[in-house]
Amino acid sequence: MDLFDLNRLPAAIAGRIRRRELAAGEALFRQGDAAEAVFVVERGRMALVRHAADGRPIILHVAEAGDSFAEAALFAEAYHCDGMAETPSRVAVLPKTALAAALAGDANLAAGLLARLARHVQALRTRLELRNIRGARERTWRTLLLAAGGGAGTVTFAQPLKTVAAEIGLTHEAFYRALAELEAEGLIRRARRRISILASKT
Repeated sequence: MDLFDLNRLPAAIAGRIRRRELAAGEALFRQGDAAEAVFVVERGRMALVRHAADGRPIILHVAEAGDSFAEAALFAEAYHCDGMAETPSRVAVLPKTALAAALAGDANLAAGLLARLARHVQALRTRLELRNIRGARERTWRTLLLAAGGGAGTVTFAQPLKTVAAEIGLTHEAFYRALAELEAEGLIRRARRRISILASKT
């Protein structure tokens, strides 16, 4: 069973859910705040963000409708990053104490949580692999190929391209320059967030 399927939650959790409406750019929580809940996006898009020493935001994870986030709160005293609304959003707030009690008494729920966390780790490893690629052009190219499934195809990003750039550790200026280079080489065709990959090899 999926612990964060809002339509199938145990009654002990469902009865304690609250909702939060957030405007774009509003913080749900800040790094260092007491970790009191885990969240599920019902509408909009939420980003987990840390800040580099120079103030540059580093996006750790983006959660969209149906996604959970901040699951690490179950095992931590404080949040380790900021939870920010990228767009007007509504989130379900699941109290940590109720979740912990449900997990302790249901092995199936615990297994579901492990599976979800494993998927998060896999996604994180992919982002780390991309960030380790030197050169903005190659990193951008590999990101597009991955999003398109490895070959020619069309990718429509739900989030702004500025957010995509931050997720792979590039400034938006470097990302846009890389896109322009790839388009000039005839490898892609771009129309705002919709990018068509015209070739699968450089």
